[in-house]
Amino acid sequence: MKDNILSALKEKISRQNWESWFLDFNVKKIEDKHVVFEVGNIFIKDRLEQKFSKIISKVVKEVLGKDATFEIVYKEIDITQKNEEKGPLVRKRPLLITPLNPKYTFENFVVGNFNRFAYNVFLEASKKPGYYNPIFLYSGVGLGKTHLAQALGNYLLENDPDLKVAYLTSEDFMNEMFYAIKNGTTEEFREKYRKKADILIIDDIQFLIGIKSAQVELFHTFNAIHEAGKQIIICSDRTPQELKDFHSRMISRFQMGLLVKIENPTKEDLFKIGKKISKLKGVEINDEIIDYISSIYDNPRLIHGAILKLIAYKNLYGSLNLSIAQSILTNPSKPPKALEEKLIEILSDIFECSPEEILSSKRTKNISYARKVGMYYAAKKLNLSTRDVGKVFNKSHSSVVQNINQVEKLIKEGNIIIKNYLKQIDKATKNFAQGESI
Repeated sequence: MKDNILSALKEKISRQNWESWFLDFNVKKIEDKHVVFEVGNIFIKDRLEQKFSKIISKVVKEVLGKDATFEIVYKEIDITQKNEEKGPLVRKRPLLITPLNPKYTFENFVVGNFNRFAYNVFLEASKKPGYYNPIFLYSGVGLGKTHLAQALGNYLLENDPDLKVAYLTSEDFMNEMFYAIKNGTTEEFREKYRKKADILIIDDIQFLIGIKSAQVELFHTFNAIHEAGKQIIICSDRTPQELKDFHSRMISRFQMGLLVKIENPTKEDLFKIGKKISKLKGVEINDEIIDYISSIYDNPRLIHGAILKLIAYKNLYGSLNLSIAQSILTNPSKPPKALEEKLIEILSDIFECSPEEILSSKRTKNISYARKVGMYYAAKKLNLSTRDVGKVFNKSHSSVVQNINQVEKLIKEGNIIIKNYLKQIDKATKNFAQGESI
């Protein structure tokens, strides 16, 4: 009976669709005219239910009778397991290039109905890299494309450190290509991605609109990697068809694989994201405030920024309520207290220099220390982003990162002076919070 159902179904499904979606499709059991089909993962289950439920239902009723029903189940994926089965990759070599942010993982990705399909696609791809190829991920701005793409890269590297994972934006690809042309190193550039990379992840592909030379280079790179059976991930803020001015042959390459969309999140989804962020940061923000945040922002990136801003305030001033949160978030240019000004004032007292000197380019030892330690404290204790730290101290992003890294290195080396300075700043902020009336 099981074979009869599958044979009848195969006759009604095109060969392309059968090979794309039904190779792991099996009859698990039949009970009282109810058929339970099993597939490998949830995103295949979702796709089959969306596209083929009518055909499957018709076949089941033809074989078992008009009262027959069916359901599709899937095997759960354990993200703690090592990827025992891989697709057509993988040749081990020393690590090539992995500018991945370690904070992007599957574990801290908040899953809701709006992104569940995309999450499961990437989770499955982490187990079988190269099996679904390419994967074209698209959504509006700030909905988690970069998080998922880098989570895949981080997961693969964690399980196989010898893999060469190349993650870059299309702008990075273009700039590197132009640099190679200018310096006569185009062959090295091509070999780097076409022959040496095991996984290629290109973010923000839409930035190549209008850049014909980069599109041609990417086309040949895409073909070389795809023909080698290596995984390609493309991320975009629009569908392939909406990539106007891209050559049709490039569009067809994007469409030949799996198109995955992250939908717009609901208020409930955004609330879950806010709760998860505050939990990961180890700072409790009450539900009333998070509910307010999820009502005024419409994407996870903005929710993340708002939570970090409130955490910074709470860390510095010690208390936070809904009215304060509303004031901070609805009047970002005029918060109830200027966090950065207070920090600069504390640094000025501890290091015996003026606020103007801290914000200047002077390199006197005490001023330099004030600046370095202040940047570190703002980033690590107040949870400000490195870009926001740069705005506070009037420094470039690279300068902020460099100074933070220097302080981290000194702390790891057991530098007592740095540790004492941080304790003094902590004490000053706590004293201020306790004595401040809000």
